[in-house]
Amino acid sequence: MRWLTYFILAYLALGLQVGLRGFGEVRGATPNFVLMIVVFLAINGAREPVLIASFLLGLMQDLFTQQPLGTWAIAYSLVGASVWSTQEIVYPKHPLTHFSLTLLGGILAGVVLMIHGWIYPLIHGHESGVGAATGDVWVYLASALYSALLAPLFLGVLHRMRKAFAFARRRS
Repeated sequence: MRWLTYFILAYLALGLQVGLRGFGEVRGATPNFVLMIVVFLAINGAREPVLIASFLLGLMQDLFTQQPLGTWAIAYSLVGASVWSTQEIVYPKHPLTHFSLTLLGGILAGVVLMIHGWIYPLIHGHESGVGAATGDVWVYLASALYSALLAPLFLGVLHRMRKAFAFARRRS
């Protein structure tokens, strides 16, 4: 994988994520462009570069959010590993693949954020975070669905630029 191309794409995705905050929002749900990049990389790339790239995307997103450093990094690493493991059984160009893997990745990231929302306040001596975190369940699910609906278009465009990344053949 060409890392310069990756960093340019990561910069653009994070810029879209931050720049469109508030404009593309539907009842609290926003599209997660960074998640779509993780899915794109995991569908096409080799294992080690995908895991490193997913972790780095998460760290970069942590810098733009109010989550503690590493929360999104863990979430995107899990999504990248999960999607990468399906490479041999999915058709990478199909829009339904893009939709379903982005939806599942969004749900997995939402689960990680929910668990973090429950545990973090308990560790740091605040009130129980269960009440506040359960209100976010619908926002996480709606964001996952919103991202999944945009994924066929977004990933279709990225798939046409696939050669710019010079993905290596898959190795186990």
